[in-house]
Amino acid sequence: MDAIYTRQSVDKKDSISIETQIELCKREVTGASYKIYQDKGYSGSNTNRPDFQAMLRDIRNGLVNRVIVYRLDRMSRSLLDFANLIDLLDQYHTSFVSTQEKFDTGTPMGRAMLSITMVFAQLERETIQLRIRDNYYARGEKGMYLGGPPPYGFQKAETRKDGKRFKYLEPIDTEAEVIRQMYEMYGNSLYTLGEVARALNDNGYQTHTGKEWSGSKVGLSLKNPVYVRSDIRIYQYYKNKGCQITSEPDLFMGTNGCYLYGRRKGNERKYSTFAEHVLSLAPSEGFIDAELFLKCQRRLDGNMQLDNSAWGQLTWLTGLIKCAHCGYAAVPKSSNGGRYYYLYCSGRAMHCCDVATNLGQSKDVEAAVEQRIFQIVRKYGTIPVEQHRKISLEANRLKAQIQHCRNQIDKLIDMALDSDGVTGTYLNERMEELDKRKTKLESRLAEAEAGDTAVTEKQMDSFLQDWPKLDVRHKNELARMFIDHIDVSKEEITIFWKHNFGEGELPL
Repeated sequence: MDAIYTRQSVDKKDSISIETQIELCKREVTGASYKIYQDKGYSGSNTNRPDFQAMLRDIRNGLVNRVIVYRLDRMSRSLLDFANLIDLLDQYHTSFVSTQEKFDTGTPMGRAMLSITMVFAQLERETIQLRIRDNYYARGEKGMYLGGPPPYGFQKAETRKDGKRFKYLEPIDTEAEVIRQMYEMYGNSLYTLGEVARALNDNGYQTHTGKEWSGSKVGLSLKNPVYVRSDIRIYQYYKNKGCQITSEPDLFMGTNGCYLYGRRKGNERKYSTFAEHVLSLAPSEGFIDAELFLKCQRRLDGNMQLDNSAWGQLTWLTGLIKCAHCGYAAVPKSSNGGRYYYLYCSGRAMHCCDVATNLGQSKDVEAAVEQRIFQIVRKYGTIPVEQHRKISLEANRLKAQIQHCRNQIDKLIDMALDSDGVTGTYLNERMEELDKRKTKLESRLAEAEAGDTAVTEKQMDSFLQDWPKLDVRHKNELARMFIDHIDVSKEEITIFWKHNFGEGELPL
């Protein structure tokens, strides 16, 4: 029996129909009987097609002498899948005929030409995919919205640019306010993703599809940079994550949101890297401050989560306290049946520290740090937010210029490696000029940031109002908003702040 196989993924004006394929294949039938297998609406990227699988079963049962197709790509667009199919046909002494390429695997030359053709067919397919992807991202660089349902807080709008239709995102004021509440709850309080979702549902807010919010949906919204007023910190955050950024750093001036394109691997629970993603500035303005956006990213990245080990539940200083002598973590260990906990350097076990005694009781260190935190809160809690915003804008402008200098220097280094002696001399001179400019900009940035000691009033209020009733985990999260790390020795405690409060040395 001859088997005629036909496939058509979608109906198009320029695509050949199932019926036409069948008529062309019938001309190659030589036996008295044939059977038609047809898969309409199925892609050739894989072999999960009902009639294709039925044909394979008939081949294995010895019912098929020849397989006839209109073209090779009707069978499969994957070289590996096609190679496996040819192996199966050889195993059951079944030949293969293509009406257009005129291949007959009943001959050695036919088999050789078939293999060569499939290699070039896959190369063509992959080249087309690459060209489509590049064109897709190029449209994103121009500010076009590249399709799919709009994110919550936006609706699709259309205009014309250079004679072409241009789709972009337009904010919806009522939904934008819900997004603001979402970021505030997660970034400036102790809500978990699930608790944020429940709060939104309790207030009657629904997603675009009319469904309730869930923790995962909230997390996706918090990860979307389309909402953020993108400044140089946003540029650096995604650059450090390995993201390809199409917009120049000096365009990140704290106004527009960003489009992030790319596909996360299915086995990744978190966005730990953006190596295969592209970031472009969007034409729409953002409505979430960069600082609040990054604060949410740090929580989502896991940087602000408490250690789940046993000693992680013993002190809210977990992950913050380090031995002042060697820099290794200081960990609490119990004494007298667990009544008292003393801090010991973890570096001793690896022979990296020679501190023979403990670093003091953990409760005493907690009390000293807590006292210093509250001094900071009361001292800086009344700084006007507007003053902080002006300083931040100037710092952002300087950071953008510094990043631009770095990018230019990197390009010149690559050019110098491939240049001759004369050209290399000019490139080196240009690099020296850029390096001097970068040094001056960094000096001005240091001066600007020296005056930037503001933390939002809501953060301060969180300490004053919530601290007494917080558990260990939540105290740790709140403390991490302010403290980078704490060096502890038998004689003193030194707090290294994330903001420009200065180092506080507290005697034990």
